Amino acid sequence: MKLVTLAVVFLSIAPAFAQSNMKSAPTIDLSITPGSTSQAGCPIAFTDVSLETKARFMPVRQDAAPDGNLRFQYKNQSGKEIQSIAVRAELKVKKNVYDLDATTITLNMTLTGKSAEETMPLTLRAYGLSRITLEQVSFTDGTIWNADTKNACSYEHMNGSEQIGKLQ
Repeated sequence: MKLVTLAVVFLSIAPAFAQSNMKSAPTIDLSITPGSTSQAGCPIAFTDVSLETKARFMPVRQDAAPDGNLRFQYKNQSGKEIQSIAVRAELKVKKNVYDLDATTITLNMTLTGKSAEETMPLTLRAYGLSRITLEQVSFTDGTIWNADTKNACSYEHMNGSEQIGKLQ
């Protein structure tokens, strides 16, 4: 009996000892920091973009959601007065309220550029925010900045997708 107990203890300790001596591989942080490299050299830098939705019960039918908004906070880095800002918003929506997965759709929106914070109403029920891409900036002096392929000015939330909700 002592021999069996000793063998069980030895077999239990050996794997634990082997695991504790293993060196762990260094971890690499792959998170995207908003406002850093993806917005360098852009006339507008988005500091925060979020979904605003009023609290409600669980939806049981697919209908328009007139209470949803997309809130933009940005900083003018150009030094010129802005007339309008064209952005492409990638939002996560569901085709049916019972779907488990959300699909990404693209909306083109135009901001006025008059203040550092703007709220745009949404006519659909968005469940998440993937990316905001700056497409075009029109200035009051008549000049226009257009996005090109080598300088894609975009904003991504740090978690990879923006979570719904804001305490009010």
